[in-house]
Amino acid sequence: MKNDVMKKTWLSSSRMALASALALTACLSFPASAWEPTADVEFIVPSAPGGGSDLNARTIADIARQENLISKNIMVVNKPGGSGAVSFSYMNKKKGDDNTLMVLHSGQDLGSYVLDWDVKGKDLSYIGIVAFDDMVLCAVAGSEYTDIKQLIEKSKTQRITYGGSQKGNGDHLSFLMMNKNTGSDFKYVMFNSAGEVTSAMLGGHVNIGIFNPSECIAQARAGKFVPLATFSDQRLTGEFANTPTFKELGYPQLILREARAIAGPPGMSAEAVAYYEQLLKKVTETPQWKTNYIEKNFLTPVFVDAKGTKEYFLRESEGAMERFVADGLIKKK
Repeated sequence: MKNDVMKKTWLSSSRMALASALALTACLSFPASAWEPTADVEFIVPSAPGGGSDLNARTIADIARQENLISKNIMVVNKPGGSGAVSFSYMNKKKGDDNTLMVLHSGQDLGSYVLDWDVKGKDLSYIGIVAFDDMVLCAVAGSEYTDIKQLIEKSKTQRITYGGSQKGNGDHLSFLMMNKNTGSDFKYVMFNSAGEVTSAMLGGHVNIGIFNPSECIAQARAGKFVPLATFSDQRLTGEFANTPTFKELGYPQLILREARAIAGPPGMSAEAVAYYEQLLKKVTETPQWKTNYIEKNFLTPVFVDAKGTKEYFLRESEGAMERFVADGLIKKK
């Protein structure tokens, strides 16, 4: 009897120890305290609908929902204005809010320094870079502006307008670089988004426009736009395969590439940054992202984590600012 009692006691203790070990293992593998959004996620786009930033945000939101990568809804909200300053200011008001994200285009990050906004790119919580984007200069098909070399010469004696999305960003920089390095004298006209630039060109209100490939491909395919030249280091593919680079045309200084990234408000928790970082990584690994977004829109695939994204933006912004100063485009402070 005594042996039976001892045996039962030993078995009970062993089972309790095993259960505790399994519980500990489960906790280590799947932390009960792992962070998740506590409400629907507000996803801010610093421009009007119809541009590359808008497409980027909506693609991420759609894939995250379709693949059940997030337990809450992602609500895309467009907040154009001030070349992005409106959205940056809004993000600053959401300081510490772990349920708010924003598309961070490298051009807008640059604009925060060039235009000396109260809120700079470095104040935000960098989460990840999801793609690199090139830039294409386009004219309306059938217009007198479809020969790039003639266009540059005409700009010296005629008023030729150069449409771009916002001020102090990559679009604006491309215009300044054009005038500086080709001797042209284009007049910059600012819009809130690439969609507005497109409408202005088709309506005859602006002569040429600068776009990311995703922003002009539909018009190029429809035969309404003629891609004149790209700011890429090498020729693009597909419908842009016959479009020369400015480098080929004898302007090696005219190379400009932009990053598409995601950021959170200042003071976002480390747990939330890690969560969204992994969410973006999973999104960029899906077939939908690779085929229907990256390939379809002539983007360069990449995923850079939060730490690398911060390093990239700080380095690139500093380099672009030096270019602005060196070219006499802004005064050194």
